[in-house]
Amino acid sequence: MEETRQLARFASRTQYEDLPPDLVAQAKIYILDNLAAGFVGSRQPWAQIVIGLIRDLGGRGEASAFCQAWQTDVSRAALLNGTMIGAFEIEHIGHSAHASGTAFPPALAVAERDHRDGRALITATLVGYEVVCRIGAAQTGAVERDRGFHNPGANGPFGAAAAVGSLLGLDETRMAWALGIAGSSGGGLTEFVWEGAMTKRIHLGRAAQLGLESALLAARGFTGPTTVLEGPYGYFHAFSPRPAVEKLLPGLGHEWLARRLTVKAYPSHATTQAIVHAVRVYKDTHPVDLSTLTRVSVTSGGRVVEPRHFDRAPTSILGAQYSVPYALAVALVRDMSNPLVFGVDVLEDPAIRGLAAKIEAHEDNERFGDDHHGYVSEITLEFGDRSVRLLADGFPGALAQPLDFAGITEKFTRFATPVIGRAPAAAIVERVADLERLGDAADLAALLRAPHVPDRTQG
Repeated sequence: MEETRQLARFASRTQYEDLPPDLVAQAKIYILDNLAAGFVGSRQPWAQIVIGLIRDLGGRGEASAFCQAWQTDVSRAALLNGTMIGAFEIEHIGHSAHASGTAFPPALAVAERDHRDGRALITATLVGYEVVCRIGAAQTGAVERDRGFHNPGANGPFGAAAAVGSLLGLDETRMAWALGIAGSSGGGLTEFVWEGAMTKRIHLGRAAQLGLESALLAARGFTGPTTVLEGPYGYFHAFSPRPAVEKLLPGLGHEWLARRLTVKAYPSHATTQAIVHAVRVYKDTHPVDLSTLTRVSVTSGGRVVEPRHFDRAPTSILGAQYSVPYALAVALVRDMSNPLVFGVDVLEDPAIRGLAAKIEAHEDNERFGDDHHGYVSEITLEFGDRSVRLLADGFPGALAQPLDFAGITEKFTRFATPVIGRAPAAAIVERVADLERLGDAADLAALLRAPHVPDRTQG
């Protein structure tokens, strides 16, 4: 069926005028969410390591990075911004893909370098999103759960290549080459989960960088296999034990998978979002006296309570954010509305560690199944002879509770203000709200270089 070529045809031919108005509005929500994630991610120590590496390596000043006064070349900017967006478990996700930190950073870098307008940036972002979401849906979650590849590291280069190819105006053949080259750039292992290693943080950045370079190579005439997805030695065969290739193309250009992505409410793994939110809502009206809390349990589908998400004694911040019991303990002890709540101190807090160690896990697939739309769970809190049951079945930003621009503005302001201050944050919101009328994407990218400010600016 020439799946790769058909996907390349879509990516090369889609123009701003082809985008439904509601999808353009959704793109602005995603872009503002990406910026929120990037600013908070810029504060993290693993991002600082990548910053130091890039400063040492140098690079022509073409593109901006979060909270950096200097510029670097588009490749390293994509690496750094992708790493920052994926640095703190805040970025939106969906369809076994992380389009946020893989497709958007290279699109922004090239749009800044080439002084493309806001419409071109929106178009490239959505093309990259749609390509990677469709590939993610067709590969299925088995790529990660069965084979051990981290989804954004595996499929992210495809979305990045498509986004940049859109900006470069690649024709169908060169776009197919770009996808073909990107297919040889996929990787990223989930082995990080057991030690909380930093490699997870860089998978999105590497995908963004390598996908961008794939498109640049294709533009110069470097060829890639135009059957990279469906071929006998192609991506689906190599990465997925049970691909669903029939999900790749139906409705392409008319039914946008990019419409349905989960926007996280809290800086923790997707499996914890509804759980954390249920606890936060309960605490708003029922102050929790931890001294009387005698038992806590979580009942859910197998994905939520599987070992890699139920480490009761993590040794890293990543491990804490990935852990259902630890995120639940943090939510019970602290205020999860604080975007920087997962600091090193949460690993050392005896109240959190003690509580997490006692949280029980119960698997009930008949009742909850493996819900990828919010991971529905039941939380039981026992206070002596009094028991409270909380149904964790959604959160602001979940598929059933999508955010509008006002909702994402609230999230962006809460996350970005402690890092860059109120005035720069407000300027960014204004610029993104009117993005389709922006004459030069460099004007938006320049706002990424907003100064790093002390935490006191939050108040």
